[in-house]
Amino acid sequence: MIINPTKKALPIFNKLVRVADKDQAKRFATANPFFSWHANYYSVNRKKIVILVNDLTYATVVLYNINAKNKTNLARFITDGIRAAFKIAGISDKDIDAYFAMAGKIELNVGFNRQVTGVIVDMIKMADAGRFIDYRELIQVDLMNLLMQTPYKQKDYIVAKEAVKRAFDKGLSIAENATELPETTYQVNKTWADYHQWDKYEENPALLEGDAAGYDRVVAEVQANNKLLLEEFKNYLTNAQGLSKKVVTKHVNNAKFFVNEFMAFYTIKTPLKSADDVLEYFSDWFPRKAAYSAAEIKTNAGSIKKFLTFMEVTGEISAENVKNAKEDIKDGVEMGIEYLQTINDMSAGW
Repeated sequence: MIINPTKKALPIFNKLVRVADKDQAKRFATANPFFSWHANYYSVNRKKIVILVNDLTYATVVLYNINAKNKTNLARFITDGIRAAFKIAGISDKDIDAYFAMAGKIELNVGFNRQVTGVIVDMIKMADAGRFIDYRELIQVDLMNLLMQTPYKQKDYIVAKEAVKRAFDKGLSIAENATELPETTYQVNKTWADYHQWDKYEENPALLEGDAAGYDRVVAEVQANNKLLLEEFKNYLTNAQGLSKKVVTKHVNNAKFFVNEFMAFYTIKTPLKSADDVLEYFSDWFPRKAAYSAAEIKTNAGSIKKFLTFMEVTGEISAENVKNAKEDIKDGVEMGIEYLQTINDMSAGW
């Protein structure tokens, strides 16, 4: 069984046995989410309260006052807490014993699923500091019961109690060859049309010269197709990358600006040409038209890198083109920041 704390929480778990191979453990956890738990903590009256959430079911364990002394017994407390969480869901001792037998020893990795860590953040807010804490108990069963009755959109609004029951009803198993599985089970749902139908307008811009209405019509067609592409990009970031809603929205909006505004600014280009134009975008166009700071340029660069990776996953852009484009992004960001600094220096001089 893998415990995946946030970097902030890692010192609390330093008495646990670390995994031998972080990447292999991550692949195992991705393939077997019922045997993987993410973790974080918050403090009440200077006492550390640890929250663990199961990757598959969102079953929740809350442990109060994990201090230096209690850290030495943390593996036992986690086991007892998981048992209590499953009992809340109505699971028998026999089935819980079978779970632990299959899960194996507790091992420590590092948090990687931002969707689950985002849920933990929401739970910390719901816990309302110390309002629901029973200061007499280490395992906070009442608070766990409350949190496990909360529905989440990511689980189709099925509460953790019901999700745990379903997981046990399905039967316990470990995915075979889990260490060889890819990090995600993302499957492309290609709802957008073939972009090659608009290649002729890029190859021969004269087709729309002097026809403003025709140009606007073609741009609208491409952008309507982009909308479908970006919706799948959103699904990819959420389901394959495990990113939070807030982070997903940021990346999608940045990619939308790139493909809808920049790619159609001078002539009609589709996202298939994204890899060809990132150097110009970050070195000149974006800092001139939209960027206010170096941090904004860097943030957008991160979004476009993810978008290019997505385009490779969908088969729209080759791996070689994506690799070269990411190098161009690196160079473009440096030039864009220099350009922005020059403009700022000139403005200050005036």
